[in-house]
Amino acid sequence: MAEGWLTATLAEKIPEPVLNRGPKPVWNVLSREAQGLRVDWEIAAPQQWLQVRARGEDAETFLNLLREKFGERWDVRKGFITGSGRVGFGVYIDIGILEPARKDALYPLHRMRAQLSDGASKSSREILAENGLADYFPVDVIVTELQGENVTVELADRTRDQLIWWRKLLFDRVIAAGIDRDYAEKTVHSANLGLDVIKIETLSLLVQCLVCKFDTDAPGVIAKIGNRLRGVQLTSFRTPAKVALA
Repeated sequence: MAEGWLTATLAEKIPEPVLNRGPKPVWNVLSREAQGLRVDWEIAAPQQWLQVRARGEDAETFLNLLREKFGERWDVRKGFITGSGRVGFGVYIDIGILEPARKDALYPLHRMRAQLSDGASKSSREILAENGLADYFPVDVIVTELQGENVTVELADRTRDQLIWWRKLLFDRVIAAGIDRDYAEKTVHSANLGLDVIKIETLSLLVQCLVCKFDTDAPGVIAKIGNRLRGVQLTSFRTPAKVALA
């Protein structure tokens, strides 16, 4: 058995309420990946970014599995929305810049309009709300400009295409930040929403998307599960396709 520890910092940001509650949701998810492997492991979250240390015969295999599934911070430009609605000239994206000091990248308003509102002169808050975007929503981004300490980004095709596709479908969605998939499934079941939520899509380790049935509205689902998910951020996405159909 190898004595030394190997470390990987994954492209996963842990919501602050989860850190305050304890590591169990993260531990549960990673434990499934470690099944059958001879590995000891532990987790940390410097600046909220998930770091895994592992040692043992299968330590490298375990970390490679995690890198493949969740990405590594510097291998991908995966980021998370932060401070949504805080400024009017765009929205900040945490892409994992921690040294020499923590620094968020700016997704500027003119690119938000070009990518997410067909160039319409909407505010950043309007665009965020229309697309169900709030803090901890995971996005793939491309760095478009580096000027001194300032970093500017725009959405990569995968994230932009995903959001545009959502708007074409007839399903509202509820974005739950700060919860693992298993607990989301249990909550839907305990709230008797099995006929209202047709599936759960995992957007990130602790960000789940509850896809509503055609005639179910996202705010209605939030009203039924909100008291069961205290400390979990719930955001509704209202599809414009329903309005167009009416």
